[in-house]
Amino acid sequence: MRIGILRHASAEDHAPTGADYDRRLTREGELELAHQLDLIQSFGWIPSIILYSPLVRTTQTARAVAARLPGVPMEATDVIPLGLFEEILQACEPHRAPLIVGHEPTLGRLVARLLHAPPSATPFEKAGFALLEVDRIPAFRPARMVLFLPPRQMR
Repeated sequence: MRIGILRHASAEDHAPTGADYDRRLTREGELELAHQLDLIQSFGWIPSIILYSPLVRTTQTARAVAARLPGVPMEATDVIPLGLFEEILQACEPHRAPLIVGHEPTLGRLVARLLHAPPSATPFEKAGFALLEVDRIPAFRPARMVLFLPPRQMR
């Protein structure tokens, strides 16, 4: 099973509503995401489902992925922004190639957990992407990092 992990791109510092939930991607974020998605697509990996946080910036990120991959289903889940690792992995379990779209520090800690590394070992920059291979979920052996694309790779 290959699990893709994508952090949302650059977002507003403050939403007009004042709520973190409502922060939108900036124009710069949309551009960095488009460049990152070009690079990800060049490797040929296609998710079987897009699991994403329902916050506005991650919803926008997930929709940008889905726009490039018509027919790939999307599913919002509150377990991602809550950082509920076991529940995130349970949501991945029935899928052969899930893509998780979320936030820091949850994503970095999730990757570290899958790699059996210290929690601070894999921080994710905005628009960062990782592709990990696991034998199964729950993963008893460490995952194998197949691809890691920090956004600076596209500059």
